[in-house]
Amino acid sequence: MIDISVILATRDEESYIGKTLKRVVEAVREARKRNINTEIIVVDSSTDNTVKEAKRFTKDVHAFPPKGISKARNQGAALAKGKILVFMDADTILQRTSLVDVFNDFEDSAVSTVISRVSPLYKQKSLSGILFYIIDEAYVRLCSRLKFLIRFYNRGDMTAVRKKIFDRVNGFNEMLCMLEVTDLLHKASYYGKTKVMSTTVFDSGRRLNKWGLLKCYNIWWRNYFCFYVLKRLYDSTYEVVR
Repeated sequence: MIDISVILATRDEESYIGKTLKRVVEAVREARKRNINTEIIVVDSSTDNTVKEAKRFTKDVHAFPPKGISKARNQGAALAKGKILVFMDADTILQRTSLVDVFNDFEDSAVSTVISRVSPLYKQKSLSGILFYIIDEAYVRLCSRLKFLIRFYNRGDMTAVRKKIFDRVNGFNEMLCMLEVTDLLHKASYYGKTKVMSTTVFDSGRRLNKWGLLKCYNIWWRNYFCFYVLKRLYDSTYEVVR
């Protein structure tokens, strides 16, 4: 029996995926020491060497030509055998105990989803970068106390959900090019509570570094507004940042 399925949807991630999967494998080894059985699934839509790099760490690598993060993640979930699905971004770095922590959080039967706090992998040099992670840390901590804030959580770095609940809510909305994590958490919230992990994961901050703080917030908030008020996204595409 598989306890946890770690699912990564990738697209042209050859420069990141090796570092990410190396740390995932370390977390899997730590989990197995606690008799937590874990599998790693990569669903790839790349034109570069992502598949070749990913196969160094897992045999469970699947080509998936259709574009779209939600479609790829749903495909990974369809292939998964675990009771808990952990969805990760390709530039997310786990700690050694991350999967153990996720498993322990789901020991509470009232928990439907688990979200992660996120720290920068690289030291932020700009004031806006420092400010972003300070605000983000405070916000995620509040999510564990104020349920309605989950409606505005869209960090895809690492999100975990019970497989039976994922199936019940029909997974990720494939019509969304962003806010797919927000939508999933909102739907799952009707079947249990969201737990915030006690430990943090790390991200490259590549979108923040390229866009800057104001552009990030502008794009996210205009889409939140349209999503909840007009029942659609403002933007029809989400720029790929590598």
